[in-house]
Amino acid sequence: MQQERANNRIEIHSKDNKTVKLAASLSGKKYRDALGAYLIEGPNLVREALQQGVRIKFIFTGAGALSQQKELEDILTLAENSDSAICVLSEDCFEKIATTGNSQGIAAMAEKPRWQPEDLFYDGSDVLVLDRIQDPGNLGTLLRTGEAAGFAGALLIKGGADPFGPKAVRAGAGCVFRFPLLLCESARDAMELLAKQRKKVWTAHMSGTPCYEADLAENTALVVGNEGNGADPIFLKETETVTVPMAGRTESLNAGMAAGILMYESMRQRAQGRAGER
Repeated sequence: MQQERANNRIEIHSKDNKTVKLAASLSGKKYRDALGAYLIEGPNLVREALQQGVRIKFIFTGAGALSQQKELEDILTLAENSDSAICVLSEDCFEKIATTGNSQGIAAMAEKPRWQPEDLFYDGSDVLVLDRIQDPGNLGTLLRTGEAAGFAGALLIKGGADPFGPKAVRAGAGCVFRFPLLLCESARDAMELLAKQRKKVWTAHMSGTPCYEADLAENTALVVGNEGNGADPIFLKETETVTVPMAGRTESLNAGMAAGILMYESMRQRAQGRAGER
């Protein structure tokens, strides 16, 4: 028997099961886009998604892991209060959907959030603009840092890594559950949207205004360019550039490191401004 129910849980023993195949397909971007869904892996992320009300269609756990880890049973108990279907898979079935080499025994199929411009554009909000960031680990880290530094959300220029890919989701530590993201087809489209929203746009660059002298306090859009080629020429031509001063002999910083410094400088300026108003 390929599938049976026990205690309101679905037990699946065949890798040819349509639900297993559906979950496995989410390793590919075209299927994530077509289905409007993505895969979450690991107990911390799955628990957080449930607690934050992320719409989850299926939760998957390996039968062997479930019998050995009490933590997983606690998460499934939490899931029973949601609309999620709980699937207990044989080990070979779970391996088919897992995207990590050393899986932690639990995964979930989540619905992508649908953000609107008003979710990240409001009076005084700072936004991140990520211009074709290629490495999913960098992308997830940048989004996580942006959320931590108080940015309202991010514009993603088409041509970069998928924020809902497995590696980006892990690197972002769950920020895709709540950090608004909007996709822009091009740098030109992004500039038009930012102008409409009256944002002051700064592009991170090797030369420009030192970040401690740039006004990054509020209503700012910070552009971070592609790791290899930098920002689109449109951004460089039509915005002011901001840089992280360096005292040593190194020529440049990693894009994620430089962007992190700039975002926290923006947060520092916001806090300083609020303190000055009191």
